[in-house]
Amino acid sequence: MEQRSSLFFPVRVTSGKEINIVRLLMSRVSSTGAKVRSIIFVPKFKNYLFIEAEREYEVRKLIAGLSKLRLASSSPVPPQEIEDILSSETAGIEIEPGDIVKIIKGNFKGYRAVVIATPEGKSKMLTLKLLDIDRDWEVKMPVINVKLLERGKGGGEVA
Repeated sequence: MEQRSSLFFPVRVTSGKEINIVRLLMSRVSSTGAKVRSIIFVPKFKNYLFIEAEREYEVRKLIAGLSKLRLASSSPVPPQEIEDILSSETAGIEIEPGDIVKIIKGNFKGYRAVVIATPEGKSKMLTLKLLDIDRDWEVKMPVINVKLLERGKGGGEVA
């Protein structure tokens, strides 16, 4: 028996409810035994989820009876395009030690910080020193939670 390749089917969902819908669909997968391999939400594509399955029928069976969910297109997205989308999410940010960033997500949203250390290997966590407070405070934060404000003067260690 040959193994069929998986395809990604785009499903349109209500804006802002993507994470809750992923949780709901995952519980339906485990309870119904639907042959779905993964459910992907890419923040850049609001209102859409990508469901990985071998056939369109499996996706239709999974979303049947749920209001505000519908198959966006019966033609699947090729796996190579999904890989390109996922790799472009983190590829655009090149931050080095000494750069000044603004925190755009999390507990310190709105604060400015100096980058002390950048990720090595597959880790996507930065070590930051907060600037807008009275004392020295270092935090670790994912790269996607910061926005580059200005390049550091020559990089290197921050004193």
